[in-house]
Amino acid sequence: MTHVEGPNGQNEPMSRRPDGENGNGNGDVARGAGYAAFLGAALIGVAVVIGIVLLQIGDRNDNGPSAAANPTTPTTSTTKPPKTTTTKPNTGTTAASAQRAPGAVSIVVLNGGAPAGKAGDMADALKLKGYTNQGNATDWNDHKQTGNSIYCRAGLEREGSALAIAVGSNTKSNIPFPANGPPNPDNRDCIVVVGAPG
Repeated sequence: MTHVEGPNGQNEPMSRRPDGENGNGNGDVARGAGYAAFLGAALIGVAVVIGIVLLQIGDRNDNGPSAAANPTTPTTSTTKPPKTTTTKPNTGTTAASAQRAPGAVSIVVLNGGAPAGKAGDMADALKLKGYTNQGNATDWNDHKQTGNSIYCRAGLEREGSALAIAVGSNTKSNIPFPANGPPNPDNRDCIVVVGAPG
């Protein structure tokens, strides 16, 4: 091999590659691989940051999956009740009247088989219970019965039931007036018949 001398007579030193390596190119590859790794790591970091930001924004959105899971919101509906109309009864019709108070029911007490004086005793007891509108207690001649009973005119069933309670237990009530019924002086509303003890 012939050496070429330089202008000063010395051997020209071997020229080096501009990359400063020994000519086999390993330096460029190493630098390129390191740079690529750095870029990859940077891109991954940026992607992670963007993902976190997007997740935070998505959590604040009310229209997300949680809202879609329950798409219907409860609604309340109000319905107006149907209108009711009240009509007054004609003057020809009579409405059901209220039950009369004891003092408004005229009664008479008759003895129908009880010992003498029992009709008067019953009349006095009923006066103490408010039945003050009474005729004179008397006897129902030729009538004998066991126990007490109440005869009332039609339409006075409630008053008859209340009077039976006032007379006492086991009193028959709401017996209609028979055609040849007990004497009813002064056309009383109800008649109390005191019978023999049962």
